[in-house]
Amino acid sequence: MTTTTESTTPLLPGSAIIVGIRSLLVWAIVASALLATFLRGTHSSCSGGLSSDGRGFLGPDGAPTDVEPRCGTVTLSPSPLLFLLLALIVIGTITRILRRAEDEDHAFRILNNARMAIVVLSLVALAVGWIAIMTLRVDDWSSFSVFSPMPFGQFDVETSLFTER
Repeated sequence: MTTTTESTTPLLPGSAIIVGIRSLLVWAIVASALLATFLRGTHSSCSGGLSSDGRGFLGPDGAPTDVEPRCGTVTLSPSPLLFLLLALIVIGTITRILRRAEDEDHAFRILNNARMAIVVLSLVALAVGWIAIMTLRVDDWSSFSVFSPMPFGQFDVETSLFTER
């Protein structure tokens, strides 16, 4: 009768580090998907309207005017720079492991720090983007400026005349 013993040594030296890098890639992909899904928002308004008799318009201040007011929509979406930052974290982590890791424990600490950087970057991007769209107020679409939450998000601004909406 023969007994077999299973070896607990990995088949490939450094395979634990490869598993850690794969895990980092999964974290970055999941973070990208969550940001693409949840870093969204819109703000729409019109700076005026129709007068009560239907023959003229009202300006942003509510006074009658013959000038047709403008309406606008601002749409928040993730910035491409955000995805570039996530990719740089992954590539920079792999490069740092190859150049500076003295042993597996040091490499795992580098990987854990990179995972934390991905989580923090994602949470900050969500918070900054949501605050930017929730606090956005435009009173007059004929002359306005918006502060874009770069590099976390970007605004797409569309304006049209009141009667074109």
